[in-house]
Amino acid sequence: MALRAGPDALVLQGAEAGAHRGSLVNVDRPDQDRPLRALLAAVRRRTLVPLVAAGGVGGPEEVVELLTRGADMVAAGTAFLRCPESGAPVALKAALADASRTRTAVTRSFSGRRARALVNAMVQEHPGAPAAYPEINNATRPLRAAAARKADVHHMSLYAGTGFSRAAARPAAEVVGWLVSGLPQ
Repeated sequence: MALRAGPDALVLQGAEAGAHRGSLVNVDRPDQDRPLRALLAAVRRRTLVPLVAAGGVGGPEEVVELLTRGADMVAAGTAFLRCPESGAPVALKAALADASRTRTAVTRSFSGRRARALVNAMVQEHPGAPAAYPEINNATRPLRAAAARKADVHHMSLYAGTGFSRAAARPAAEVVGWLVSGLPQ
C-alpha cells in the first residue's frame, strides 16, 4: 500500500523498536512482530525505494549491519533517551540505566495500542490489556501522570527498544558519532 503512494522513502519499524507500533490498525496479526532484519530483507526484495531501518539499534555494529543488509539509512530512538537534550523523564532515564532491568515487552497496558516498553509492574499486571485505544489510554492517563509525578517507575510508561541497555548519558552529538563510528571514513 505504501509503495502505491509513491513515497520518496520508506521507514521500516522492526519488532525491536520502542514505543508504539507504527501501524494503521490495532488488531493482532500473525506477522505483526517481524524482526527488523527480516522486514528489511522482505521489503528490499520488492523495491529500490530508499529504506530507513529502525528498531533496536543499540550501537555502531547494528548500523553497519543494517546498511550492509540493504538499508539506505538507519534511525535510532532509544539510544538518545538518556542524552541531556532528551525530554524524557529523569525516572525513565534512570530505569534505562538500571542493570536489574533486563527486558522489554510489547504491551497494550498503557494505551490500548501495542507498544514496546521496559517490563514493569504495569506491564506484568495487565498482560491481556484489550486493543481498546483510546479508551485504555484515557483510563490510564491519570495513573500514568501520577506515577510520573512521583517517579514511580512501576506504573510509568517506560517506552524503550530492545537496545535500551546501551543507551548512554552523553550528549546527542556524541551518540551520533558513536553510532556512525563503524562506518568507513
